[in-house]
Amino acid sequence: MIGNARPETFPPVELDLSHLPEGTPRIAGVEVKWLEGTRAYRGSKFRIPQDLPAGVVTAMQQAALTSFQALSLRDYARFDFRVTPDNTVYLIEANPNPYLHSGAEFVKGARASGRTYPETILAIVELALARYRTRG
Repeated sequence: MIGNARPETFPPVELDLSHLPEGTPRIAGVEVKWLEGTRAYRGSKFRIPQDLPAGVVTAMQQAALTSFQALSLRDYARFDFRVTPDNTVYLIEANPNPYLHSGAEFVKGARASGRTYPETILAIVELALARYRTRG
């Protein structure tokens, strides 16, 4: 999400771990995140899911917004969720300073909301600058 006075949520971004061998936990462990030579790393893809029920998306966005405000986060953040087969949504992490690389999850969500990478980075800088200007 991005914003301060009126924070905006992005569409969900899913880490597809379906390529992992049978019996392997579907979590983003070290090999998925950092070990570039592994099958787990090479096969992990981020995608914008088109098959999530509207209620699941709404629950995720509401939990992110509530958490953003309750934690007094500023400018931008990423929230990680798990969704069970029966579509129960669990918030597992609030990340107040997510990775801003052009291929990172946060940026993929921003792109899915219609923003370009430069627009996203500029918006974050402008949000932070506006906070400092109002301090007087």
